[in-house]
Amino acid sequence: MFKSLFLLKNKIRNIYKIFQKIIHLRKIKPKYLFFSENKNYQKFSYLLIEALAKHNPKEVYYVSSEIDDKIKILNVKNIFIGNGLLMNVFFLIAKAENMFLTVTDLDNHAVKKTKNIDNYVYYFHGAVSTTKIYTATAFDNYDIILCNGDYHLNEIRKRESTKKIKKKRLIKTGYFYFDYLNERINPQIQANEILIAPSWNYNQDNFININFEEIIQSVLDKGFNVRFRPHPEIFKRSPMVIDNIKEKFSNKNFILDENSENINSMENAKCLITDNSGIAIEFLLLFKKPVLYFEDCEKIHNTEFEQYSDLITIDQKVKESFGYTFKKENIKGLDVLINKSISEFKNKDMKIKNFINNNFYNNGSTIKSFNELISKGF
Repeated sequence: MFKSLFLLKNKIRNIYKIFQKIIHLRKIKPKYLFFSENKNYQKFSYLLIEALAKHNPKEVYYVSSEIDDKIKILNVKNIFIGNGLLMNVFFLIAKAENMFLTVTDLDNHAVKKTKNIDNYVYYFHGAVSTTKIYTATAFDNYDIILCNGDYHLNEIRKRESTKKIKKKRLIKTGYFYFDYLNERINPQIQANEILIAPSWNYNQDNFININFEEIIQSVLDKGFNVRFRPHPEIFKRSPMVIDNIKEKFSNKNFILDENSENINSMENAKCLITDNSGIAIEFLLLFKKPVLYFEDCEKIHNTEFEQYSDLITIDQKVKESFGYTFKKENIKGLDVLINKSISEFKNKDMKIKNFINNNFYNNGSTIKSFNELISKGF
């Protein structure tokens, strides 16, 4: 009984401390306020936060739902709020000049807009297009969007024009995560694994294409080392699926990758197998290694996707330009396609470089460009 009372008292004290920090945000109204869903998303904001903190010491606050998700640089203020009531309180009462988010469908679900925030800013955690794997209204209520390339700008402007909605400020920043990866890739690593990384999908049972179990087994049977890296949403939405896979593939040549960072998994892979995951773009364009796409089920979360038939998604452009495809009947012979893709993919560096320069802003210089923007008063 005394232990229970002690734990309850401690919990109340912690809640009160968090609440006080949220009240502090309301009082000071920081210049830059980041919200992170969990530590898996930190890598996408890191360079942004680093640049802002250098220009504005002590003006950057990083609020997360996960207790060990913290930024440990340049006097960035870290606040843990959890996932429950305090998170709702945070979004309702915190004040800031600019709130940076990776949360889609702002004001349509749990995260509501308030007049306490001058600008809601969206930055991408994937290099994919906006028209297919996101809901139709995913970006409608943002004030500012940091765009990866012309494809984002064209897609968003078309929706604004078609739906007669307010125009957002679209900034041509480029994809910060490309530069984050480039700074950290170790080209000396000798890859000896096949990375299998499916996307999560509303249209699939348990949000995952169950054929990937057969794909894993086939690749293992051919003598390859397999690293399986499901999308973070699958861990969150379908833990039973993950548990079953752990039990089924207790094999010395099988690794279930639960790391929040994906650099190591891509460095150690000589080939990637996926269906619709955005990791394909990063793996192919940054690591310059082949991707095998399993063509079984399209990932279309936008019910209005057909309205953008005149715009080819960046996902499709990458796939058509560099990808290898296979179907269910080809799973047993995947070793042939794996070896073929690795052999053929050599000496494509220049073609890949040209593709990036033609489709993404500020390749290799996203932070230099962003620093100039900050200096002008972002």
